[in-house]
Amino acid sequence: MADLTSGNISFAGLGSGTDFAEMIEGVVKLERTQINSLEAWKKTWSSKIDQFHELNTALLSLQTTLKSMDTIDEFMSKVATSSNEETLTATATSEAITTSHTVEVAQLAQAAVKTSSAGTASIKDSIFSSNGSISFSYHGENVVISNIAAGTTMEGFVNLINNHIDTKDKIRASVLYSGIQCHIQLTGKDQGAENNILNLTLTGTSGGMEQYMDSQVALNSLIRVDGFPPLTGSLATQTFIGRPTNSIDDVITGVTLNLKDTSTIISSNGDLSSFKVGITSDTEQIKENVQKFVDQVNEVRQKIKDMTAIDTTAEKPQGSILTGNYGVELLIGQRLKSIASSRSEGFLWYEELSGGGTKGDKYSALSQLGILTNADTGGAKAGLLELDMDELSKALLDDPYAVAEVFAAHEKGASNSPDLQYISHIEGSTQPGNYNVQYEISGGTLISATINGHAAKVIAGTWEITGAGGTPEAGLGMKVQNHTDGVYGNSNDNASDAILVSVKEGKIGEMVGAITEILSKTGPLNILEENYNDIMDNIDEKIAREEDRIDLFEQNLKLKYSRLDALLGKYQGIQAQLTSSIEQLGSTA
Repeated sequence: MADLTSGNISFAGLGSGTDFAEMIEGVVKLERTQINSLEAWKKTWSSKIDQFHELNTALLSLQTTLKSMDTIDEFMSKVATSSNEETLTATATSEAITTSHTVEVAQLAQAAVKTSSAGTASIKDSIFSSNGSISFSYHGENVVISNIAAGTTMEGFVNLINNHIDTKDKIRASVLYSGIQCHIQLTGKDQGAENNILNLTLTGTSGGMEQYMDSQVALNSLIRVDGFPPLTGSLATQTFIGRPTNSIDDVITGVTLNLKDTSTIISSNGDLSSFKVGITSDTEQIKENVQKFVDQVNEVRQKIKDMTAIDTTAEKPQGSILTGNYGVELLIGQRLKSIASSRSEGFLWYEELSGGGTKGDKYSALSQLGILTNADTGGAKAGLLELDMDELSKALLDDPYAVAEVFAAHEKGASNSPDLQYISHIEGSTQPGNYNVQYEISGGTLISATINGHAAKVIAGTWEITGAGGTPEAGLGMKVQNHTDGVYGNSNDNASDAILVSVKEGKIGEMVGAITEILSKTGPLNILEENYNDIMDNIDEKIAREEDRIDLFEQNLKLKYSRLDALLGKYQGIQAQLTSSIEQLGSTA
């Protein structure tokens, strides 16, 4: 019998011996085939988005690694060594020239020190018998602290000097204990001959505490580098390079000298012993950086390969989940490949001129440094970068700075002509690249200029040329050095008189920029993900509509079969009644 309630149909019994519930379940299950297909379809899109997320993570990892070495200083290490580290040590940046320097140290820089002539038995003893003051001048500035209370102890006076807003940045107070008495020391905060403590006056003290001696005067360090300045006589009359510090970073480009002791006098006329500071390139560190670059780029390339591969070993070739995906293969994969295989932006091919001399950059592409793409079609490493360490070593031995520039030059401007000086560019507006400049001077005035054929802004009064807005050279600034009348430059980049101004960008910076664009909101990965999410939303709507249809279908089936079950139950009752009647007729007869 059927148990039928409105809106909730179920079969509690059988009218005809048929399990209608199981029958309906089977029919509905068959009817859900379309939903199953839609859910499977949605799952493939979801899996593709998962792949985008994995690629996004791999690209971010690559970008982080590249950013850690995207400047010459980060990519190229220079090592400075000293022949006598007890006298001086040195450090070097990438700007230092690989060579050696001779250094003599005639004098160390020191700060001024004034010490009280008198002392006290304890720092707790009072040194001000009445209200007093302290005044002095330091580096051309007069300082006065008045109203120091009577009874102020030595310890209190030291604390006052070290914490007072007018003195704490100029001098430092401390206590010198002679073994018998405590003396006050006032030390200048800065080294250098211009930082003596002058006109020191104390009032309100007693017992000789107002008297101070110059226990040390402020001095500059004095050095001679590579024989300059030349010897002029005895040590006392010789001239040296002076600096108000023992850490000198502005004498040798890219090198910081840290002075620790003075040279010894080795002759009667005052000649000093000299020390060697050697500057070398840390080529092993550069090799490690290059290997890291190759490995990280290959990790992303392998990821894209796996996502878009076609398995041809099976009887029927089988594509990967993103095989044929235009965005992944071309907008991302091919773009990264193009960066690795092309000449660095703003670089020029190196050329030895027939008349002697050279032009262009010694190295401008990864291929010149032993980095090539594996072209073994179908091989396991096809499409990956391969590093020939021998070729890289040769290039590093030849010109390590040129190697570093190919990777890590960052918007470095330069001109190939002494007639036109590169001045500046606007990062973010001026695109890295080479710019062909032509200009005309007439009547002693700069009258016009073009950059890559585009009209450029000319400032006649300052002889400046600036790239116009809306062009790749926007904001690129140059200055004319040769003011002779004439037309300068050539529209043919390869002409000997062509004036090219470059903004160089190494492969690391170019790749970091490309990854930033790829991962941006308007980049291919986000656009693909948005599109795929839209597709999945549409699938969800189709599934929802199909669920509604099947619910209605199931309900109709249950109504239909519940009526049938009831009808069969009714007939079954009639049959039972007839059977009973027939049996009664038989017994009566």
